[in-house]
Amino acid sequence: MPLVLALLAGCATHEDGQPVVPSALSSKVRQVDDSGRTLPFQTSHSRRWNGANDGTVFEPCTAVGLEELARLSIDPTTATDAAGTDGQTLRGCRWRYITGKHSGWSIAQFVGNSASLAADKAKFRSGDDIWLADLSINGRVVGLHRSAQLADCDTYVQSGRAGVHTVAMYVGPTPPPPSEICDRALAFTRATISKMPL
Repeated sequence: MPLVLALLAGCATHEDGQPVVPSALSSKVRQVDDSGRTLPFQTSHSRRWNGANDGTVFEPCTAVGLEELARLSIDPTTATDAAGTDGQTLRGCRWRYITGKHSGWSIAQFVGNSASLAADKAKFRSGDDIWLADLSINGRVVGLHRSAQLADCDTYVQSGRAGVHTVAMYVGPTPPPPSEICDRALAFTRATISKMPL
């Protein structure tokens, strides 16, 4: 599966903590979620919100506050757009964990329109896809999936007509066991699932 916040007093900040000064671009390209919260980066993608990811108003980039990111050992200043091109299906953010003992780790959360968990399982069922037993978190069904080849693990939660994917990934010389990678994806899912509309 494809693979995301520096929010301080409601505005985006540079790494030095200074507010981002909106450019002419930001006045033409949407920079806020449906609730008016500013994205933690300045996007140049005029079609970041589009017909392929409008099935939920949930915005991963603004869903988690600084305190929650710190509790999860995620560096809020590393938030980047999960989409690499304009009009991409996925909409969300990618973050890196705080360096040190968490070096090599990243987490991403994004949304893309999807009929159901069952449809996602049918779509991703190659020999490289390993679907683990579904879980229940806050009364919601959570799909758990990992790759046989990569050091990654992701969850799927239905929100409206979209799936919310949370992907934990490790890049380094000695990958941790799959259970540790999945634990990180599940921790971020637990931190955000109550904010995902049904």
